[in-house]
Amino acid sequence: MGGRHARAGQGQAPGPQVQTIRNYLAYLMPVLTTWANQYASLREVTRDDVLDAIASEHGLIAKKRLVAVRSVFRALRRERIVFRDPTQGLSLPSNDRPPELLPDDRVAGLIDRAGGPAARLVVALVAIHAVTAADLAALKMADLDLASCRLTVTWRSRHRVIYLDEVTVTLASQWLRYRHQRWPDSRNPHLLVSQQTAVEAGPVSYSWLRDIFNPLGVHSTRLRQDRILDEARHTADPVHLVRVFGSTDDTAMRYVYTAHPGRQSVIPR
Repeated sequence: MGGRHARAGQGQAPGPQVQTIRNYLAYLMPVLTTWANQYASLREVTRDDVLDAIASEHGLIAKKRLVAVRSVFRALRRERIVFRDPTQGLSLPSNDRPPELLPDDRVAGLIDRAGGPAARLVVALVAIHAVTAADLAALKMADLDLASCRLTVTWRSRHRVIYLDEVTVTLASQWLRYRHQRWPDSRNPHLLVSQQTAVEAGPVSYSWLRDIFNPLGVHSTRLRQDRILDEARHTADPVHLVRVFGSTDDTAMRYVYTAHPGRQSVIPR
């Protein structure tokens, strides 16, 4: 575009609207990348997709992501690019609402009931090691070191090293063997692949992960919360939760207070 609009912007800092758009994209880029690998158009994005995208983060990041995705769909609807808004009426749960333990009958035997090698590994990583859906999708083959029983999870340039238990190591080995037998020529660098992504380079979609948990009657976020809360009940040590699960200080304290309502300690410095 030419004329005075182009000249007016030369040599000037981005205006507030431009900067807002950039901020939105910073929070949404991982989500948009996932949706681009899954759908041909944003018209196909569902309410569950949005919920999963928000649930994969926490605290301020989750709030910013919700604001950003809501603004995007409102703008698209105003321009008649999409005809429904999957974010309509969505809100984040109150931070004052404490996490809750799942009933024992919903947790018992989850790994065994999961369908297939990939599903069993996914459920184990959430139920035992509290890995988020976003982290699961982003895991690379290079992140898994079976010889050392370690898995490295990277989140916003922070590295969390998970020391895998015997069950998860066995499930990871079974998945790698299955993956190699099913897709021997796959060059996808991600640890988890689906029928679609095995011949591509992108991560699995949130809907693929969601379909693993739907038959089990539990959402991955709730299962992750259950795992951290159970650990908090046994340790009452927020520093331990930070180290083991990569939680923020505030999140760790929230779990400790929930597990031990009378506790008023602070994180040691």
